[in-house]
Amino acid sequence: MEKIIYKGKLANAFYGFNEDAIFKMSNGTYWIQKRYKYWYHYAYRPEVEILYNNGAYMLNVAGRSIEVSQVHDVVESTIDGDFNGWEGESSYKLINGQVWKQCQYKYEYHYAYRPDVLIYNANGSYVMAVEGTRAYVRRER
Repeated sequence: MEKIIYKGKLANAFYGFNEDAIFKMSNGTYWIQKRYKYWYHYAYRPEVEILYNNGAYMLNVAGRSIEVSQVHDVVESTIDGDFNGWEGESSYKLINGQVWKQCQYKYEYHYAYRPDVLIYNANGSYVMAVEGTRAYVRRER
């Protein structure tokens, strides 16, 4: 039997489905895409539903669906200063006092001053998302 878990809006813009995409609902809960599926669709705070059916949670947006799971361990903060992207073993100090270090090699230049960050546990590893780019991190402090 299908059960509606959430019916409302996303808390921010929607850019479609992509690998490990994370979605914040307007009620403050977070959900992560479980399987790879790419679909680009931009909408600002669209209406969504999360349904539970046959042991799976499904996120429905604009007539499309993807399997998701709820994420509970999420840090929302801002980088304290410049962000220059991912350089392999970079450390990032957040304004909440935490320090996170990149723990898997990835090089990608992306400059931003004091960007917002989202850090979440994705299948046992922490991911830091900054302005559409992300890398695996571990907490140093």
